[in-house]
Amino acid sequence: MSNVSKKTGCIINNVSNLMAVKAGLGVTACTASKAGVVAFTRALCLEMVARSVRVNALLPGWVESAMWNNLKPELKEAYLGGIPSKRVTHPAEVADAAVLLATNGYANNCVLNLNGELSAA
Repeated sequence: MSNVSKKTGCIINNVSNLMAVKAGLGVTACTASKAGVVAFTRALCLEMVARSVRVNALLPGWVESAMWNNLKPELKEAYLGGIPSKRVTHPAEVADAAVLLATNGYANNCVLNLNGELSAA
């Protein structure tokens, strides 16, 4: 049974990323699509609140994953050079953030930047 039919629950759109809030050269289409996920989250939040379904988004930066692991070493070095803490997000950290958004009953329309300090740099 879906959350909508139960009239309770939480939707987490974790398909967005840092590009939703931080632009860069050569990534116009990516930035627009990721920002669209954030706008979609806000609009869906308003539509679903009457059904007691909360809607939130996670915006991780680089995550330790197959995609990250397959990058050329010079690209990894360049990306890490833009992150003051010089590390990427661990999958467990993304999961912890998703649990926070899913279990906090007042978390609605949250857009959680989970990128260390990358979006501030």
